[in-house]
Amino acid sequence: MTLSADDLRPLRHDAVDGDLRSWRDVELPGLDRRAEVYVWLPPGYDDGDDRYPVLYLHDGHNLFLPERATGGVTWDVDRAMSALARDGIPAVVVAVPCHPTERGEEYTPHHLPGVGGGRADRYATFLADHLKPAVDAALRTRPEPEHTLTAGSSLGGVVSAYLWSSRPDVFGGAGVFSPAWWWPDTTVGERGLADVEQVLVEGRPLGRVYLDVGGREHHLDEDVRRHYVVAAERLAARLREAGVPLRYVFDSQAYHFETAWAERFAPAVRWLLRGYAVAPPPYVQRDLPAQEDV
Repeated sequence: MTLSADDLRPLRHDAVDGDLRSWRDVELPGLDRRAEVYVWLPPGYDDGDDRYPVLYLHDGHNLFLPERATGGVTWDVDRAMSALARDGIPAVVVAVPCHPTERGEEYTPHHLPGVGGGRADRYATFLADHLKPAVDAALRTRPEPEHTLTAGSSLGGVVSAYLWSSRPDVFGGAGVFSPAWWWPDTTVGERGLADVEQVLVEGRPLGRVYLDVGGREHHLDEDVRRHYVVAAERLAARLREAGVPLRYVFDSQAYHFETAWAERFAPAVRWLLRGYAVAPPPYVQRDLPAQEDV
């Protein structure tokens, strides 16, 4: 897969903050489809030679342009990233739209006959072995895993956890928003969660995780609503036990919708890019030598 910075076309829109561009009609190797790949570039990208971390986002059509978003509402990723850049935390965003009819196939690791799922391995290969190398060759990125993040919501949260746990050689951090480990049913969905837990038990070296869930993720089905919270808190417990850098947010009033993820996105990315590595305060630093001597 080959991409060129010269082929990035501006996407000018009154609702967009900053420099949003896209590669049009891109062949996605291994996924048997083509798509427009969105790229948001930090301020001053064209004027300097700095290299930047990259955030790979799923459901790319829901992130920037309201008329392309499934519910007519976006994550306001452009505004969040512009604000972070002003605070000295610039990054590149690369966003791929989901399959127009088979989103669940690409975003889940296990298949349920008659329902779907099970092609996350192909999606992971596309992102890690085709798209990321092409982006690194075309743009001024920081290609190391510690500077490469992935994030998404619902089944996009499921596949973000999958990517983080299965390809730590590529992704050093994940934003797991409202993960839907109940689809295609709770038994098959939880197999994906169990896979992540097994990686943690095996003690493989892994990066940091931002994880969240709302208390009203499914307002009509009490069992599914409860499952969202139980599964998220189960993963949070396993991450804590494994010593993985973690920020976990439970918002009891949050629904399963773009407005909720937009509200939580900027703090999540700030933590993933910078906050997880915050230096210890002076009183802790004073105690560290004493601890090392014990």
